[in-house]
Amino acid sequence: MAIRRGAVVVYPTDTAYALGSDATNVAAVRRIFKIKGRPFGKAMPIICADANMVNKYFLHAIRYTLYAKKYWPGPLSIVVRAKKGIARQALFRGTAAVRVPDSKIARTLSKFLGRPLVATSANLSGQPACYSVRALLRQFNKQPSPALRAPSPALGRGKYFSPPPVGGRVRERGIKFIILDSGALPRRKPSTIIRISKDGSIKTLRKGSVRIRH
Repeated sequence: MAIRRGAVVVYPTDTAYALGSDATNVAAVRRIFKIKGRPFGKAMPIICADANMVNKYFLHAIRYTLYAKKYWPGPLSIVVRAKKGIARQALFRGTAAVRVPDSKIARTLSKFLGRPLVATSANLSGQPACYSVRALLRQFNKQPSPALRAPSPALGRGKYFSPPPVGGRVRERGIKFIILDSGALPRRKPSTIIRISKDGSIKTLRKGSVRIRH
């Protein structure tokens, strides 16, 4: 699987298309910063296949359990502290916004990889999120090469797949990435991002489709 060798992948999530890579691979994470034109030093959102993976790579806290059980899989990201293994470039002061998405395709990619995935929006820094591959290609002003089959038939017909997924290779500043095209996605708000303090108080860092009462 190319992503295990450090490839960057554009893939559908339950919100919009995302740029992803192995969150433990420093070189791959750096490629995403370069593709997006995003300044280094900003944390990258991260997704996991399931709650067990979250607990393996991030510090578990009882106060997160209630929200994880209620909203995962789903568009709620919780800021948690990483254990050893996650690329430092993906973190901000040792933390990242983590979630288990309500997207079979995204969860399957993470499961196949066996590690967390970076899940930043697939767009140039400062530009709007992309809900179709066509919109993404317009932003990057590129055209895909002849379509390639997705890396594994096990990705199958996920939540948004009608035809089998296809991909292309696009160059942006000399960097290749793979596209998993599942057509136009429903336009949804981004994931809500929260941080939970030791005393249990909640701060909403980004308002999204999940509303948390404070």
